[in-house]
Amino acid sequence: MRAENVLFVLTDQWPASAFSFCGAEIPTPNIDRLAAEGTVFSNAFTTCPLCTPARGTLLTGRWPHETGITDNYAVGYSQQFSPPLTERTWIDEAARLGYHVGYFGKWHLGPINPEARGAHGFDPNAEAHRQPYDPETSSFSYQFATNNYDRQEQELIRGRAPFWGDTAQPKDECPPFPVMDNGVRFLEEWAAGDQGKPFFLTVSSAEPHFPHHLPEPYIGIAQELKEKVELPANLRDNCAGRPWFHAVAWWPCMDTSPLDEEEWRTVVAYSHAHIMMVDEAIGRVLDTLERLGLRESTTVVFVADHGDMEGGHNRFDKGAYFYEEVWRIPLIIRRPDRARATQDAYVSLIDVGETLFGLIDAAATAERPRAGRDLLPLVGTGTRPEDWPQTAYGVYNLYNGMNFAVRAIRNERYKYVWNPQDIDELYDLEADPHEMENLTEEPGLADTQAELRGQLMEWLAGIGDDLPSRVELLPPAGTIVATGEAGP
Repeated sequence: MRAENVLFVLTDQWPASAFSFCGAEIPTPNIDRLAAEGTVFSNAFTTCPLCTPARGTLLTGRWPHETGITDNYAVGYSQQFSPPLTERTWIDEAARLGYHVGYFGKWHLGPINPEARGAHGFDPNAEAHRQPYDPETSSFSYQFATNNYDRQEQELIRGRAPFWGDTAQPKDECPPFPVMDNGVRFLEEWAAGDQGKPFFLTVSSAEPHFPHHLPEPYIGIAQELKEKVELPANLRDNCAGRPWFHAVAWWPCMDTSPLDEEEWRTVVAYSHAHIMMVDEAIGRVLDTLERLGLRESTTVVFVADHGDMEGGHNRFDKGAYFYEEVWRIPLIIRRPDRARATQDAYVSLIDVGETLFGLIDAAATAERPRAGRDLLPLVGTGTRPEDWPQTAYGVYNLYNGMNFAVRAIRNERYKYVWNPQDIDELYDLEADPHEMENLTEEPGLADTQAELRGQLMEWLAGIGDDLPSRVELLPPAGTIVATGEAGP
């Protein structure tokens, strides 16, 4: 029997193993207790390492080419639209099926927001005034983004925006505390009112996505963590032998040239302290479940939309690539009637979406079929089904209005990335876990590469992704779609 209530904790850009239960020197007691009581999916992958496309697949259970959600909404040169109400999400479906629905925090899918989709608790007018890029009226440029970071830096006590910094803002005013406090109030009001409807609450933290600008006491915590920071083994990688666009600063936060190893330690330490702060904020919602006696009637799902480079390959933030740092994501599902487990099946963010639909028994329609797999049968067991394919797939189309056509496949040893706008990538993750050597020209692996490429093409055909048929029409990588000019 499925739990009546659902708490969905969604975070942004959280490295897959950045938890103390994974052995990291980052105390995360609140997520640790979820892991101690739930099922940890040790091989979870995002669908696209970019916020809006990842969230589009998560919310709809459908791939970007099916929904048109292929780029970040209202960032840079992006012309991404808000998905229409005909693209059903588990928010719409939960409201329709009689749940008391709350959604607080980051949305990043435009003005057709949780409020418009029938949520009962929401951030009013979320993204109502943000607009896609219009070359006739928009003034965005790379310099505009740089100037914005310069303004942020002037507001810091010290630091380098957007990488790290000290803010005088009181902790409880810093995100995500206000978001989590809204979640707490939603639960309290539900518990004090008519409990005839089960609740479906989403608390969506925009953090620990940069900027890593911290208040006290986390400034001091970051300084302490700095002494324990181990820099990535691939920190000084220059991306030689890989697609040329990997090493280009397409956004000012990608320009890591000012950072020496000492400052990289500071950046990583502030990132880790930021993670600790988000963990504390999430703890307020988990504590409320306990306090209100709701733990035994609530399924909790915790996931991030994608990972974070955090110095890997000398990169900050993310980009149009499928390195393990950004492709892997954390995923924990805690159900009251299931035992603790670690599950190594390869699962996707699109499967998390289908699982949320499954928790509320929302069937797909013929007009809007869904592509994910319900993960609830895997919860509470460390045994992987015999017919479960240990394969991950990923898609990438646009980065803030600039064209990057990338498709990826990964099995338990090899990763193949198809880059039709430049050279492909092949990595032996057993021999080269840090992905330093592109093996596409290695004669001994030609059959492996051909097999993975064939499997990828078969999968693309199966989901109806037409990229292989329009390769000749693609502009050079990084082209601004709205203007036809080279980015950024």
